[in-house]
Amino acid sequence: MITVGLILGLNTTKEENVTITVTIDGLRNQNGYVAVALHNGESDFPDDEAFQSQYVEVSKGAIEVVFEDVPAGEYAVAVMHDENGNEEMDFNEYGMPLEGFGFSNEAKAEMGPPGFDEASFSAKEDVEEYIEMMYIGN
Repeated sequence: MITVGLILGLNTTKEENVTITVTIDGLRNQNGYVAVALHNGESDFPDDEAFQSQYVEVSKGAIEVVFEDVPAGEYAVAVMHDENGNEEMDFNEYGMPLEGFGFSNEAKAEMGPPGFDEASFSAKEDVEEYIEMMYIGN
């Protein structure tokens, strides 16, 4: 019986973990922070709470954010340039974003943010995503 238990124990499948590296470029200035939200499709993309997130200080040039030990699967990334550090997207009187944003998979914001399916990518192994920031509201 002990041998059977050991054999069965060895047959358990280990969940595959990956690293997702996100490079953010095209920031218009060095003000504030960049909020990077990694979504796994279990919440409303991009508005609800992310699977994981990072809030990093803006530096000169492109910013690289790394999510390590993430279970393999489908993901989407939403990025916001929080220029004034108030931890939320600011909008003008017409509802247009005043701060920069971007999405994985080169998903475009047309009449609102893209859905998860438009921004998602497969992370079956380590993956790199590039996001170019967009600024439209001022």
